[in-house]
Amino acid sequence: MKVPSDQFPERADRSSEPLYRLPAGLLGVGWLVSALLGVGGWFVISGVVELPPDWLNWGVIGGVISSVIGGLGLLIIGPWKPRRSGDLPTLWLASTTGRLLAIPGVAFVIYSAARPPDRPFVIGLAASALLLLMIEVPIIAKSMLAQIEEDEARGSREGG
Repeated sequence: MKVPSDQFPERADRSSEPLYRLPAGLLGVGWLVSALLGVGGWFVISGVVELPPDWLNWGVIGGVISSVIGGLGLLIIGPWKPRRSGDLPTLWLASTTGRLLAIPGVAFVIYSAARPPDRPFVIGLAASALLLLMIEVPIIAKSMLAQIEEDEARGSREGG
């Protein structure tokens, strides 16, 4: 069954929407910091507390998995590219959802194949993923707010 073309809504003219860009450099530094904390934290903990055998290795592997997938998720959205104001939050949310689904998916495959100790592996995965979110959300929010305020100020100067 073919749907008549008059049943589809007309495409809105989005040329008046402002273009925003995420701070790619700052997000890269944030990703690096979260990766260093998520992976390097295991070495600090193992220096302070005696861990069972293989915990350090599997905690680090979990942190690396989350960090790599998190970094790929950031690259996918292309934070250096200007995007329409309505598209950028949706794109970031889709990327974050994808990362949060991909991390346990990859972890399940590795867990099924290698049967690592589950506690350090899961803690490494979760800690690294949560650190990245805790770092990137304020960076993105501050950047978006600054750009919105700049657009509003520019609009009031031009209209006022």
